[in-house]
Amino acid sequence: MNENVTAPAHIDTSLVKPAWIVIIAGWAILLIPVPFTAWIGWLVAFVGGTVLAIVNLTRGVVGAGIAQLVCAVIGTFIFYWIGLTIFAGAVISAISG
Repeated sequence: MNENVTAPAHIDTSLVKPAWIVIIAGWAILLIPVPFTAWIGWLVAFVGGTVLAIVNLTRGVVGAGIAQLVCAVIGTFIFYWIGLTIFAGAVISAISG
């Protein structure tokens, strides 16, 4: 066995919670049925969440970083289509009502 193995360095987890907050806030913006808010939600959730997830990955928080990256990419796509469906329903309701 190798006797020179050192303990892992301190892992900086200071951006884990803010990354989740950014992703969830972006998803909430995507669900607002107002024209052109999808761009804001996409920028916040996808771009901001991806950047913070990559920063967390580089800081050594691998589990949370991968989960955030998957949620930022795939989850934002799903929430975009849910928000688009809500917006279409609101438009159809306004037109027919």
